[in-house]
Amino acid sequence: MRYITFGIFLTILVSASKTNANESHDIYNSQSQSAFSNVSRHVIESHSLKGKRTIDVSLPVNYLETGSKVTYPLIVVLDGELLFHSVSGFAQFQAMNSQMPEAIVVGIQNAPDTRRDMTPKPINANGDPLWFGGKEDQYLSFIQHEVLPFLEENYRIANFKVLIGLSPSASFTLHSFWKQPHLFSGYIVINQADFKAVGYGKETIFDKVIESVRQQPEDKRYLYISMPEGGAARNPKIVDDYEKLERALSPYLPQKVSFKWELIDKQSYAAVLPAIMSGFELIFPAQRWDVNYRNFVAGENGATLRNIKAHFSELSEQYGFMALPKGERFYNRNRLKRIVYVLINEERYTEAEAIVQYWLSLYPHSGNAYDTLADLYLAKGEKDMALKHRKKALELARRNNDHRVMIFEEALNNLKSTKK
Repeated sequence: MRYITFGIFLTILVSASKTNANESHDIYNSQSQSAFSNVSRHVIESHSLKGKRTIDVSLPVNYLETGSKVTYPLIVVLDGELLFHSVSGFAQFQAMNSQMPEAIVVGIQNAPDTRRDMTPKPINANGDPLWFGGKEDQYLSFIQHEVLPFLEENYRIANFKVLIGLSPSASFTLHSFWKQPHLFSGYIVINQADFKAVGYGKETIFDKVIESVRQQPEDKRYLYISMPEGGAARNPKIVDDYEKLERALSPYLPQKVSFKWELIDKQSYAAVLPAIMSGFELIFPAQRWDVNYRNFVAGENGATLRNIKAHFSELSEQYGFMALPKGERFYNRNRLKRIVYVLINEERYTEAEAIVQYWLSLYPHSGNAYDTLADLYLAKGEKDMALKHRKKALELARRNNDHRVMIFEEALNNLKSTKK
């Protein structure tokens, strides 16, 4: 297999050529009057919790452009009133930059004065239960039987879900790890130490986690746990317990579980965002997702598309959901669109069209993909076909409330004027 060298690739990009990508429309962005047009709010009347709960849903940037069979990993954020906007914004930013897959992010808000209800009721050093917690299984039922079915009915959810909890909700996150081990694939547990709880017998919550991993089949899970350095300094046993947990899980790494613990050099809740960043990196290592697209380009006929499909098929198999290549990307040429123009400029039109059709098979409502296809037909001298696809690009942009409508209108009008 012959890969195009970086030097040749750059030469192609900067040299004069028949067809150049329009860099002014990198990616879909809504022209809605709302700054958060991709966020919806729902209220669920919960039988498990005997009251209403508010959930916020943030959809990926390209959600409107993908096909009905494309599903997305789900990130469930507890303490939604505190964490939802930060986590959803960070996940979107990372996905835009190919550091992780695009995901649907859901924040579950706490009702007033209920935040600690979800933690297993802790037991102190004297063996006495503390005053809070004890409703962990009601919360688990709420998520399993009410939240997830609602989301799966209304959104395209993949069977790969991540749960994020902080302090009391981190205790619940660990409880769900062992109590319902198939509910989530990834767990980000922030500001959490080991503890004993009512109903756990002589075992701690870390003991429960270890036993759950021992008994699980080969379905892999991801577990990240953190603590601010100040918390560990006040209670050195925290680090001892983390190290004990790591030793106990080591025989199962990485086949059954990927595990990481760390101390964050921040105070209290200032450690939250660094922990979330590390947790996502454990679950979705950037080097696996931020692939260098120029390395897909090959001299052999058809090999470029085969290389693209092979990489994303491997990712899909690893995670159990369809890993999507980037058709378009903010302020970055590392994407399918750029490869198409490289092939056009080499007059490898059949290969270029095959990649655009692959792009459209995943993003059938992408105006940019159709606009790129129009450029391909223009390069081939087929203006009628180019006009057809310019019109389709504009139609989709209008339907999607795409801020690039004026760009597609201008491209269409320019093409019409050349046909007169």
